[in-house]
Amino acid sequence: MGVDEIKSQGLSLRELFREVTYEVDYYQRDYTWGEEEVRVLLRDLCDSFKDWSANPAFIRRPGTAPQYFLGPFVYYEQSRNRRCLVDGQQRFVTLHLVLVQLRLMAQAPEHRRITDRLNRVIITDRGQFSVGISDHEPVLRAVSEGRAYEPVPGDSLSRRNLWARSQQIEAQLAEELDAESLHRFTEWLLDRVILVGIRAANSDHGYRMFETMNDRGARLTAVDLLKSHLLSHVGAGEDQLNVQWQEMLRELATDREDAGAVSRFIKAFLLARHARTDQDNDRRQIENNLNVWVRQQSQYLGLVKGRPENFLQFVQDLLKSARLFRPILAASRHPKTDDRLEAVYFNERNGLGAQTAAIVAAIDPDDRPSDAKDKGRLVAAYMDRWYTLRVLHDLPVQSADADRLVHHTLVPLLRTCRTPADVASALGDLIQRDGLSISEAVTLGLRGNNTHQIRYLLARAAAFVEESCQRSPDVLAFLDRDRFHIEHLWANHHHRVASEIPDPVVFRSRRNQLGGLGLLEGRENSSINDLPLHEKAPLYARSNVLLGVIAPGYDRRNPLLREFVRTHQLDRLLRSFGPRESMTSVVQTRQELYLRLFHGIWDPEGLGFPRAVQTQDEGAEEPVQQVRQTQTQTQTQTRRKAGARRRRTDVARMLDADVLKAGTQIVLTYRSVDHWAAIDEDGGIILTATGGTPYGRVHEAGAVVRGTKTCQGMNEWHVEDATGERVSLRTLRDRAMATGVL
Repeated sequence: MGVDEIKSQGLSLRELFREVTYEVDYYQRDYTWGEEEVRVLLRDLCDSFKDWSANPAFIRRPGTAPQYFLGPFVYYEQSRNRRCLVDGQQRFVTLHLVLVQLRLMAQAPEHRRITDRLNRVIITDRGQFSVGISDHEPVLRAVSEGRAYEPVPGDSLSRRNLWARSQQIEAQLAEELDAESLHRFTEWLLDRVILVGIRAANSDHGYRMFETMNDRGARLTAVDLLKSHLLSHVGAGEDQLNVQWQEMLRELATDREDAGAVSRFIKAFLLARHARTDQDNDRRQIENNLNVWVRQQSQYLGLVKGRPENFLQFVQDLLKSARLFRPILAASRHPKTDDRLEAVYFNERNGLGAQTAAIVAAIDPDDRPSDAKDKGRLVAAYMDRWYTLRVLHDLPVQSADADRLVHHTLVPLLRTCRTPADVASALGDLIQRDGLSISEAVTLGLRGNNTHQIRYLLARAAAFVEESCQRSPDVLAFLDRDRFHIEHLWANHHHRVASEIPDPVVFRSRRNQLGGLGLLEGRENSSINDLPLHEKAPLYARSNVLLGVIAPGYDRRNPLLREFVRTHQLDRLLRSFGPRESMTSVVQTRQELYLRLFHGIWDPEGLGFPRAVQTQDEGAEEPVQQVRQTQTQTQTQTRRKAGARRRRTDVARMLDADVLKAGTQIVLTYRSVDHWAAIDEDGGIILTATGGTPYGRVHEAGAVVRGTKTCQGMNEWHVEDATGERVSLRTLRDRAMATGVL
């Protein structure tokens, strides 16, 4: 290649990482991508994959599917098979973490082909990581081996962030992908996701390109282009508009490392106050190119030539809204910024970033600051409760579900509200119509894809009890998976309770129920290991109150706990257990305890919403056994009342297309034993052995039956026809797709 000659080439991830290592020069910054950047990248990838996989033609002939362009990167070659990244480190490191986590998820024998393909792009034949940044090595080794990384003094920002992002990626992939889509997603990711590599001639040339791209003027963003458009039409008010624009930027600069805060706020402002709620195209254009949408909708927005006062008013409304939103933005970064706004933080952590548009829709630019904060608190509290109830009912809580709630329901509703009382009344009415209740989740528990949600429920319950006993609740510590582990009260040893629970499937299901779980500090968990419950219980006394109370005599040393128990009538539930108490009794008692605590945490009146009618569920103490008898029927009814859609699974799609019927019996044979289940009206899988809350995906139900981490559910669950012939769910689905029924 000639001196300073630049060449470019489109490369799939498979080609990009094949027998090549990528390094970075000393002038490169640390790995700094945060939760939002990683969440957006993964969401875009998963959404694009779902669009691709919904097209039968692309499934049959993957090579005809459109490629997904992930952007350019710049590099130079140090030697054969060694490249140095000039620009693109953040994306490369994140993609490498995604590939490592996919390999961890694909450990089952049926995924051997995918594992082999991933091995070839993660590690070279020389045993080096494809993204070979030496500072990252200890973290990458821990992640790739499936163990926790133990931070050491002096760890770099890159190492700490790398570990945090790897955990985030693990949780998000588990939520997005089941065992079958894991295979397809990996194939799609390796073969159809493309980056364009721009090759510099050498290190000096690469450094000059780096300077040009990063030091010689920032690229204009959509926000810059919007400002330019407004300035060009404001006439004599140019200086005034510019001053107010800069003030708006300062109001939103709560975190200097969050360069996208302004763009996200302006998008939320447009979606909340101006986008037409009956036109989804408005939302798509604002999300993708906000300045173009403002230009195209100038007549609709009143931003027309010759009306400079309208342009000034537009920016003034932006500035006023930014001032009112600033405390809410700060609370989204840390829950202790304002205890009244802690739900804002929880929602951000739980992936409900769409709350911003709903909050801004409720706020009027001319509101008093106290009223704006009250409105924000109410909207965030409603969404936090919505999230919790959907988790309890095993309904989807992904970003698409939150977007649908915000843009189709909350924004149109909240635009009409003027006062905090209006917001409380409107959302209170919505709660009444939701119809979902807490007390039906009598068998909810830990499953393959809901670790993040279960941790959240346990953390909120533990913090609620700590605060009620006048201890300092550290909810951030409870949410930190490094500091607190999800503790199973029963170790995975079926033989210890076989006389009480002969069926190992029932044991595994019951062991993972919420009532069989708690939060335990990591160092305590390591020392306790897998002791029987009656031996572990005294050691729990050193932990939080909610777990420590299991130890006999714990309440005698805690008068505030006894007062809390009396006040809330929890004497039958928040108590210790003797060595002779059965596993079933302990789990059911603790399960009911958690549900009662959730009533206290997410009680509508306690959150500030008026309650028109006192329902049996809210605040009532209802025996678990009685709830269990009518659970399945009630759940279906409440979902219908709430207008909840069926699950977004292949089974649910086959129900909608009449390929399957509600109540269909399905069977999985494992080690020569038949395990039966039924499909409910929402596409959930109810195991015959356990009954109770349905599993949302067939692979989750199959994993419980088999006692394994993963299961090819669509392949392994079968329908049996009148002649006794068994046909897999996957075969049924593929036949329906081939004939156009599905």
